[in-house]
Amino acid sequence: MNRWLFASVALSLGITSAFQVSSMHALLADEAVAGATSVPVAVPTTTAGADASKSVNAPLRSGPTTGKEVPSFYVRAITGPQMNRSVCFVCRNGDRPVVMVLMRRLESGTSAVLKGIDELIDRRRADGLRAFGVMLSDEPSKIAPHLQTISFDEKLNMPLSVGPETLGEKDSLAVDPAASATIVVYRQRKVIWTAALRSNELRDDAVRIRRTREIVEQAEKLLSDDK
Repeated sequence: MNRWLFASVALSLGITSAFQVSSMHALLADEAVAGATSVPVAVPTTTAGADASKSVNAPLRSGPTTGKEVPSFYVRAITGPQMNRSVCFVCRNGDRPVVMVLMRRLESGTSAVLKGIDELIDRRRADGLRAFGVMLSDEPSKIAPHLQTISFDEKLNMPLSVGPETLGEKDSLAVDPAASATIVVYRQRKVIWTAALRSNELRDDAVRIRRTREIVEQAEKLLSDDK
C-alpha cells in the first residue's frame, strides 16, 4: 500500500512538473510574440548574440541624406499660429536654419527632447533658428490630443503637426521605421546633419539627455558656421 501511495504521489508530481514546464514554455512564447510587436526592429533568430546586439544598438540612418534638399510637404498643424490649417513649414521657413523633428511613436522621453530643442530655439530665435515637429500618422484625430497635451505641459513654442505616414517613405523623407524620432538639421533647405532615436533611447534618461545635448550642439554649430 505504501509503495502504491508513493508511486501515485510521484506520478502526480511528474504530471504537475510537466504541466509547469509546458505552461512556462507557453508563457515565454507569448512574451516573445508580445515583444516582437512592440520592438520596431526584429532581430533574426539565426544571428549570433553579439551580432544581434550590435545591429540593435548601432546608430540608425534615418532622414534625408546630408546635402540633399528637404522636400516641400504639407501637414496639419495641431499647435501654434497655424493650428487646424494645412501648412508647409519647410516653405514657411525658407532658407533659415531649421531643426525638424519627425516622429513615428510618442515615448515617455519624446516631450523632453522637444523641450530641449524648443529652449534652444527660444535662445537663438533672433539668429533666425526655427523648429517644427511632425508626427507621421494616418490617424490625426487620435494623435492630435497627445501632441496638444505635450505642447501645453512643456509650454512649447515650436509648432507640432501631423502628416501622413507616406511622408516617411524613402522617396520622401526616408524615415527609418525603427526610429521613434528623427531629427533633421538643415539650412537653405539642404540637410546638414541628422540623428535618430529608438524607443528605448527615448525612455533611457541618460541616453536621451546625451543625445538631446548632441542635437542642440549640432544646431548651435549650424548657426556659428553660418556667420
